[in-house]
Amino acid sequence: MSKSIFPTYWQWVVEDSETRLPLKDFLSRNTGLSLSDIEELIKFGSVHVEGKKEFNPLRRLKKGHLIRIYWPWHGVKRFYEVDERRILFEDKWLIAYNKEPGIPCQQTPSDSYNNVFSGLRRWLEKNKNQSAYLAMHHRLDQDTSGVILFSKSRDVNKELSEAFRNKSMVKKYLLWAKGKLDASEWVANQKIIRQHHRYAWTDEAKGKKAETFFRVLKSYGDKHLLLAIPKTGRTHQIRLHVQANGLQIYGDKIYGGPPAELLLLHAWQLIFTHPKTGKLISITAPIPEEWPPETFDVLQSCH
Repeated sequence: MSKSIFPTYWQWVVEDSETRLPLKDFLSRNTGLSLSDIEELIKFGSVHVEGKKEFNPLRRLKKGHLIRIYWPWHGVKRFYEVDERRILFEDKWLIAYNKEPGIPCQQTPSDSYNNVFSGLRRWLEKNKNQSAYLAMHHRLDQDTSGVILFSKSRDVNKELSEAFRNKSMVKKYLLWAKGKLDASEWVANQKIIRQHHRYAWTDEAKGKKAETFFRVLKSYGDKHLLLAIPKTGRTHQIRLHVQANGLQIYGDKIYGGPPAELLLLHAWQLIFTHPKTGKLISITAPIPEEWPPETFDVLQSCH
């Protein structure tokens, strides 16, 4: 048995003598936890077999199978449900939600319950008597708030995917950043690379192409409210492009931002042509109440 540093995950490789053991028995034997505790971890989505979540506690194991338990930070606590008031748009094909900061968009390795995707599926089943089909076409970082769009029908998946890929889906973000500005508008095009499980920007040839348009909406000394429109959809793209241009987003613990109650990065608007009706759709996610009060004054003056 090999273990990583607690509490990320524990892992085992099934040996000859353990072949054909049910998953729950194998894990109880190797962890010392009760069968009921193991079954809760499996139901919660914390157990992986051969790199995939496994929800069947009776699955028979084979020699060489790689088994992992990703330990949930808060235990197997089911604390998250979507708030119906945060649904921004819904019809028979689409649903848009104003994601709370601090909540994942989708399942994490240790938790299949507490995320927007699973929460919306439960809400649709309970309140709409609809099938559990739901598809995600873009994502927000866990600490980023704002509008996220899902499809409720396979009939629109191709069109939505193409809209995100060909950049006809306009995504507008708001953010507060600290630092010295050299311009009131600019385009950041530093490439994005992954280094040691983290992301970074680079001007070198390697890396994935990325492009973000920035506009200054208001400045208060070295504190700035910015509009960001990403043309591509790389992981942490806006956060990295802000950093590459000598700024730091308030509350961005990963990239050294100044302290704030939460990450001041918000997916504000999503503008696109409806894949079925052909109508232009503009969805706006209200700014979190915890944001600086100047935000609301600036946005009001822009209209």
